[in-house]
Amino acid sequence: MSLETEFRRHCQRYGWNDPQQHGLVAVSTGVDSMVLLALFCQLPAAERPQLTVVHVNHQLREQSKTEAAFLEQWCHEHQLPLVATVWPRDQQPTHGTEAAARKFRYDFFTQQLKAQQADWVATAHQADEQAETILLKLIRGGQLSQLTGMAPQRPLGNGQVIHPLLPFTKQDLRAYAITHRIPWYEDATNQELIASRNRVRHELLPALRQENPQVDQHLRDYAQQLQATLAVADQALDDRLAQIVSQRAPVTGDIQQLLARPTAEQQLLLARLIKQTAPAVTASTSHLAAVLRLLNSREHPTGMVAFGQGWQLTKRYDSFRFWQPKIFVEKSVEHFSFMVDLNQWRPVGNGWQLGLFSTDTGTEYSEHETIALTAAQLPLEVRSPRATDSLRLADGHHQAVRRVLINAKVPRDQRAQTPVLVTAQDDVLAVLGVKWSVWPPRSHTKNYHIVLKYE
Repeated sequence: MSLETEFRRHCQRYGWNDPQQHGLVAVSTGVDSMVLLALFCQLPAAERPQLTVVHVNHQLREQSKTEAAFLEQWCHEHQLPLVATVWPRDQQPTHGTEAAARKFRYDFFTQQLKAQQADWVATAHQADEQAETILLKLIRGGQLSQLTGMAPQRPLGNGQVIHPLLPFTKQDLRAYAITHRIPWYEDATNQELIASRNRVRHELLPALRQENPQVDQHLRDYAQQLQATLAVADQALDDRLAQIVSQRAPVTGDIQQLLARPTAEQQLLLARLIKQTAPAVTASTSHLAAVLRLLNSREHPTGMVAFGQGWQLTKRYDSFRFWQPKIFVEKSVEHFSFMVDLNQWRPVGNGWQLGLFSTDTGTEYSEHETIALTAAQLPLEVRSPRATDSLRLADGHHQAVRRVLINAKVPRDQRAQTPVLVTAQDDVLAVLGVKWSVWPPRSHTKNYHIVLKYE
């Protein structure tokens, strides 16, 4: 089977052969990307997406200008649109150039996906680079899922980044380029041993191939087996998390439900939850161990473990939350206030409705609180709690609303959002959903029903 036929079938498998789609092809002028571009151009017209070439001149080599000019001419001759950009020298760091260049490149791809309303951007990563990636991840350490290498496609901005050449080796692509007289430029920096990937490519993998010429294929086979195994494990973990997580905005879970699972599974569940919620955050073994120590601690009913990028896992008595406090803003919060009209329902946030009704309406409410009020105490108001607020107890004494919330184990970050119901004189009748004041009937009072229901 020819390489062209295999490429066509691979595109059909993933739906990259849709003429209604707009695809970007990232071309560096190296042999891999030039063959990728040629293969897309060789697809039958009925299976060829609308193509635009995207190119980044990193200005890291003397021949960069020559390559950019060559690509511009090639695209002109083949009637392909080209969008190119230059990485400014003043943005290039003295250290970590490889990572910085990659970030600039993918930021450009993301911008172009949006600007051109494209469906995907194709890069020329091939089978040899897949083996290099797996070996690099193994050397550097990290999450087990990273050992699966590059996926055929993954989300990027408004679209996806796709890797159509993963089934083909460097040797396959070079042979195709020579046979079909496809021009390309050699990147001299690929031979330098400064970058870690180049050391793996030119030193480590050749040494491993001397031990076993099939080592590249074995690495890819192990990655595929691991990917299949992780897919099954992730589904099982998601089923468990559905029983543990009570809400997703922000992510909140039941500590006892989590700790009821075996210890090894607890770590996997936390890692899975963090990956789902914040894919860019690293959940190291030390992070997970610190979280489990906190959740298991009876001496610390509250606490926090900090992760990167402002994420943290907080413990509040029987529940935990994984969130970014500085970014997540409760919309129902602080400094809210509104009147409660007689014989009408009023939304008080998060799906709850509050109503104040006369007892002479003849309507019966299944769950209500009957309170005795004078005319001077009306109208009632719902507002956020204040530091001086207190509830009247049955013995005539008062209890601070702050203490009521603490005793009810309301998390600290939710206390300012727990509404209180007050009279016209600002006496607290209730901390809604938590505790009622005791106001016995007096002269000139009238009974009212207060109903709090969830819709």
